[in-house]
Amino acid sequence: MPVKIGNFTLNSRVYVPPMAGVTDLVFRSIVRQIDPGCLMSTEMVSSRALLARPESRIMDLGEAEHPIGIQIFGHEPDVMAHAAQLAEKRGADFVDINMGCPVPKITKGKDGCALMKEPELAEEIIKTVKSAVSIPVTVKFRLGWDDTSRNCVSFGEMAEGAGASMVTVHGRTRQQLYSGKADWSHIALVKKALTIPVFGNGDVFSPEAAMQMLEITNCDGVAVARGSLGNPWLIPSITRYLDEGVLSDAPSTLDRLITAYEHASALVEYKGARVGINESRRHMINYTKGISGAAPFRNRLTQITSKKDAAEILAELAFMSEGSTARENFLLAVEQNDLKYGEHPSEGKHDRKGSIKSPVNVVAVAPVAVP
Repeated sequence: MPVKIGNFTLNSRVYVPPMAGVTDLVFRSIVRQIDPGCLMSTEMVSSRALLARPESRIMDLGEAEHPIGIQIFGHEPDVMAHAAQLAEKRGADFVDINMGCPVPKITKGKDGCALMKEPELAEEIIKTVKSAVSIPVTVKFRLGWDDTSRNCVSFGEMAEGAGASMVTVHGRTRQQLYSGKADWSHIALVKKALTIPVFGNGDVFSPEAAMQMLEITNCDGVAVARGSLGNPWLIPSITRYLDEGVLSDAPSTLDRLITAYEHASALVEYKGARVGINESRRHMINYTKGISGAAPFRNRLTQITSKKDAAEILAELAFMSEGSTARENFLLAVEQNDLKYGEHPSEGKHDRKGSIKSPVNVVAVAPVAVP
């Protein structure tokens, strides 16, 4: 069933929410290739930082990646409103407000999940942002700050009343971080209390878990975060299972290794060798999880300094897992990938900018003075 979020209709019940250091343009492009219709959002970005640097590449959006949201965080209503306007000018289909991040460096500044302790301020933020943009405003939050203050239902009602067009609820408190088991029953209470779409989040690591969450919560969709790390195929497999009741075959080891290299290569092209290689290490480690005997190779991947290093290690892993034919096919895929990009002009150097320009013409935005 289509899900209506403000002025646009979503034909998917799967949402890939913001993940810091993960849901950048490169990761989203990989997901879009295999599940074009899912809902996605950028990494979360500080509203105050956006005002200082409105050209931030965190907000780079691809021409074909809609529907797409930009998530902002902060605790100053006017600053948040200005940031939301920048997000709209950059082409976002919706603005998502982070009121659920549990990380101490975020919450100690009254941002993220700390706002669940100040619902009046949270309400002012939502109302101010809503009045500043013409696109839908959505909110992500948790069950509450801790077990003694599970205020997710009243918080959700407040968000809807303040103008939110959708909410995403993670089934843990801030105190839990990501430990223990997500409590889907409280997500169900939020869904029952609201009339706007509700997406459930937490412990969705398989198509069966996604279906079970929808059955328990009656949510409009599922938000799949950590389960997609190193496994973007989980997104289309959930979509297919929810729509058709069919379980998809898992990707082969060779497919996983090829995608791991392509992910690393694209990061180098987009962000430059130094940043791209540094960020690619954790992604390649995630892609190799679950491959029998891969632990020593993961240790080596933490030390790579170039795409060549990555290709050599992954080729050895392909040979160890599936034999010489897999290794040859992997190296052929590497060659084809490198021909697509051409030799990176700064391979192995400590550049910062990368060689790929922003995939779309970024709307010129005049710097905004930070209040």
